[in-house]
Amino acid sequence: MKKQLLNLGLLLLLVGCSSQPSLHYYSLEADNAVSHHLPLQPQHQLVLKPISLSGQLDRISLVYQLEGKELHFAEYHRWAGSLDGQLNQLTLNGLSNRLPGWVVRQDSAREGPVLSIQVTQFQGRHDGRAVISGRWRLQDQNGAVLRDVPFQLVRVLPDDGYNVLVSELGQGWQQLLEQITAELLRLS
Repeated sequence: MKKQLLNLGLLLLLVGCSSQPSLHYYSLEADNAVSHHLPLQPQHQLVLKPISLSGQLDRISLVYQLEGKELHFAEYHRWAGSLDGQLNQLTLNGLSNRLPGWVVRQDSAREGPVLSIQVTQFQGRHDGRAVISGRWRLQDQNGAVLRDVPFQLVRVLPDDGYNVLVSELGQGWQQLLEQITAELLRLS
């Protein structure tokens, strides 16, 4: 009888271990828009500061906002790399593709305007939306503010699931880059 109970206990332990949820990792898709412009001699330079994330976003788990102000951190749904690193790369590639005749750099060069982006929301929401918000600031090389623009993009999720959420967040980021590009071209 003891042996049967011991075997039953081991079996339950094995079943319990095998039924734990698996981890899922997500990455934001790179901007597939390829510049079809002829190579130009660079006429402008833009310095891109590293993307700044609010504290609740500076983590490996995807964020989902429940009703009210409550946030859920999806323990088994994680970014494949740091979120700020992915957004930095998307921004660098996206602006480089959208701004022919510009050199977009992410170093400490101080020639040309400096773009900084602060992100306060980059998450799913209980009502089936993806939300991206924050502010971007453009300063001249002497530090004078040329533009200081708050942004909030809300995108309807066409279906359920974290894959859909990540896809909509990526498309929302591309939409933000379009807005920034339009403003940069207007100011140049």
